[in-house]
Amino acid sequence: MGVENEHTEEPKLKRVLTLNSLVFYGLAFMIPLTIFTTYGLATKTTHGMISLTYTVATIAMGFTAFSYSRMVKAYPVAGAAYSYVTKSMNPYIGFLTGWAVLLGYIVLPMLNYVVIGIYLSALIPAIPSWVFIVVAIMFVTLINHLGIELASIVNNTIVWLQILFLVVFLGFVFKYVLGGGGAGTLFDFHAYFNPVEFNKPGVGISAILAGGSILALSFLGFDAISTLSEEAINPERNVGRAILISCISAGTGFVIITYFLQLAWPQAFNQILNEESASVELIRRIYNSGLLQAFFTIVFSAGLLASSLAGVTSASRVLYGMGRDGILPPKIFGRLHPKYKTPTYSILIIGAISLLAIVVPLAIATGILNFGALLTFAMVNFSVIAHYFVRSKKRKGMDIVRYLIMPIIGAAVCLAIWSQLGFIQMTCGIIWLIFGFIYLAHKTKIFRELPPQIGV
Repeated sequence: MGVENEHTEEPKLKRVLTLNSLVFYGLAFMIPLTIFTTYGLATKTTHGMISLTYTVATIAMGFTAFSYSRMVKAYPVAGAAYSYVTKSMNPYIGFLTGWAVLLGYIVLPMLNYVVIGIYLSALIPAIPSWVFIVVAIMFVTLINHLGIELASIVNNTIVWLQILFLVVFLGFVFKYVLGGGGAGTLFDFHAYFNPVEFNKPGVGISAILAGGSILALSFLGFDAISTLSEEAINPERNVGRAILISCISAGTGFVIITYFLQLAWPQAFNQILNEESASVELIRRIYNSGLLQAFFTIVFSAGLLASSLAGVTSASRVLYGMGRDGILPPKIFGRLHPKYKTPTYSILIIGAISLLAIVVPLAIATGILNFGALLTFAMVNFSVIAHYFVRSKKRKGMDIVRYLIMPIIGAAVCLAIWSQLGFIQMTCGIIWLIFGFIYLAHKTKIFRELPPQIGV
């Protein structure tokens, strides 16, 4: 009886997040201005067909978003993908899936801090980039420690700020194009699909898939909503809906905005001087004003800050889920702050790791993000098949489409994009998985024991 009372009084995450808060959380993670991060590289890779590539990526991610919405209804717990694969397939595979999830969630804030340092130090050269990085880490760590409600308010505010910038910027784009700049018209199908470029040797569908492997970074975030299942109001209903809404709405926005960017600079894929700073070249071409560039830098940095907030929130919840189950040291990772009900130790550990942003090259941080995310997306699709089609035997009528065909398509597309990652990305990701495999072997006494099962 004493054991039961102790379990009953165990601190729990607070259920305070509404559907709107969940959607904005996903959007904050994805960063509405993320299109500018990959604009140069994606435009050159796809020969200007970035809007078409976003369409393909959105459809692909839509299948995976649907799979997440199905699995969160079955298992509304904080471990997300780790929980889904553990319960529907195999606890060993579930652990490695959680390990892959963790890779993306920990590295994404680090990547954001690196970019914040680069942009803000360029805006204010007198201050070294490491100062901005440290301040950003301290801010994100503190907000996450103080609770999910405060983090949600900050995220919502920054998302609206980014939307405001996009509205203002598109106004300048319309004025520029209608004034004779770029394509000179707001309606040109070549800005979406250019058959001349598409049919050139080495372009075609391979260029679209290669571009998709770059743009997948833009969608990292809708899946993170699933890590908040234990802090969401009515999670079985709201979390799944929020995942689908944030994924499809963000993807639709990416398609529309990049179409107009292509209209403004039709030959960008041949004329971009620096792929990393192509967004600045675009802004100068449309409206050469230092004020607009400063506004962009500040809003973009704020967006990166919101993404870091969301990333740390998700990573700490995954660590909490694994710590609570005993697969990671529970006294550290499974502990909640008595007042704020947040996994404080996990948040502090992530903040300490993020200090590597001061020395880690941007290319390395960027390279390993999509490895873990795309692999995780594929595993969640497989978990839908395992749970619904195999175990629950939902094999009649539309169930075949929902629980077999759609997740197969989602997994296939994710793996196809994943296969386009470069050697460095693959190497870093595989090394991370090897470390996870070694730890799992140690934890289970060379697989003679099952890892601890996640609690519902």
